[in-house]
Amino acid sequence: MTAEQRVEVGRVAKAHGLRGEVMVRLASDVADRLAAGTPVWVAGVATEVATMREHQGRPLVRFAHVRDRTGAELLRGAVVEAAPVDAEELDTYLASELVGLRVLDGEGVLLGTIAALVQIPTVAGYDLLEVVAPDGRTWLLPAADELVAAVQDADGLHLVATDLPEGLLDIASDVADPAGEEQP
Repeated sequence: MTAEQRVEVGRVAKAHGLRGEVMVRLASDVADRLAAGTPVWVAGVATEVATMREHQGRPLVRFAHVRDRTGAELLRGAVVEAAPVDAEELDTYLASELVGLRVLDGEGVLLGTIAALVQIPTVAGYDLLEVVAPDGRTWLLPAADELVAAVQDADGLHLVATDLPEGLLDIASDVADPAGEEQP
C-alpha cells in the first residue's frame, strides 16, 4: 500500500513504561483501529500492533518492531497510519456528512440545522453539534447516542433529538444586565 492510500489514525504522544508501549492520540473514532494484529505504518515504517490496552481513556500501544522504552521514546510525535476503512460499512457519520442536516424533535418540529461539529476530549464519549435554530440563534447539541439518532425517510437524512436535558433549548434572547437594561 502506498503512502497516498493510507490514512492517519493517530499520533504517538509519549512512551509509557519500560516494555516499549506508547500512548497514542487517536485521530479516528472508528473502533478497533489499533487492535492487536492490525497492520499499521509508524513514521512510515510498516509494522503491526502487538498489543493495545486502555489507560486513562487513551490507548497504550506496543508496536511489533519496538521492544523497549528507548525505541518507544524515538516514536514521540510519529504519525500512525493504517489502511482506510469503507465509510459505508460504518455505523457512524463523517462530520462532512452531518453539516447541513436538519435537526428535528420527536414530533417532527424543526430545531435547527447543523452548522459544524465541535470536537471535545474523547473522555466525554461524544462530540458537540453546533446547531443554528430557525431564528438564527446558535446552540450546542451533544452528539450522544441516547440524545440523537440519524433517520433516513422520504424527506431525506436528518437527526432526531429526543430526551434533551431540560434547559438545553432555552436560549436566552433577552438577557438583562444588572442595571435592568436589556442587552441585544
